[in-house]
Formats: sequence, structure tokens, C-alpha cells
Amino acid sequence: MASNEIWDLILSLEREYFKYKKNIMNKFSLSAAETDILMFLANNPEFDTAAHISKIRKIPKSQVSLSVTSLYEKSLLKGIYKNNNKKSVHLTPTEKAAPIIAYGHKMQENFLQSLFLGFTDKEKAEFSRLHLKIAENIETKRNDIK
Repeated sequence: MASNEIWDLILSLEREYFKYKKNIMNKFSLSAAETDILMFLANNPEFDTAAHISKIRKIPKSQVSLSVTSLYEKSLLKGIYKNNNKKSVHLTPTEKAAPIIAYGHKMQENFLQSLFLGFTDKEKAEFSRLHLKIAENIETKRNDIK
């Protein structure tokens, strides 16, 4: 597989996913970053600080800060301090965010179904195996570069 084919695939996946994300944004009047943050927190509750979001999702800190503030003002996020640590606010979606997250999960599932349309269970398992192998290679290279 040529590198341009991989980049074309990545860009194609991003464009296709954005169509599904746009449904969430439009239905609930959210920005792209607000949508990403809510869905990230819903899918990754163990990574619940602005620093986690910025680092893992590669969203600039200023954008995370603005979006978290906006989500807080919309009563979609709450922040708590854990273990008397006043430096890190741990973010949690509120009950008001539950319908957004439910719809977001539906859109994510619809996106996955569209990607794997016509795939057999065996092909899906093979894709998963190969995807994990690529991820391991990336992690190994990341560790080698340091």
C-alpha cells in the first residue's frame, strides 16, 4: 500500500465521520470542539481533564478551554476537584448532556456500520487484528524516537 493511499484513506475517513458529527452539532447547536469533548469524555471517562483532552485529541489548549467553558455555561459539563487537588478539574458530562451523548453514540454506531457494510465477521476480526498491529508499530516507533 502506497503512503498516498493511506493518507487518502485517513482523509476520507475524517470527511465521512464529520458528516455524522455534523448531525450531532446541528441537532444540539454545538461546535465541533464541544461535540468532540463531550463524546471524548463519554467514551473515555478515565481521561477527564482538559489536559487529557488536549493531549489525546490533539485539540489546542485554548480551544479546549473555550469549549469547556461553553459546555459548562450550557450546563452540559460539571467539574470537580479530586483528592484536594486544586490544580486539576475533573470533567463529567451532566444529566442534561445524556441525550446528546446517546445521539452521539448512535451516530458513531451508524458511522461504523457504514464503514463495515458488507464485511463478514471474519473480515471485521481481521481488520481489528491488523489495526492493533499497526497501532503497536506506531507505539514502538514512538518509543524508539524518544
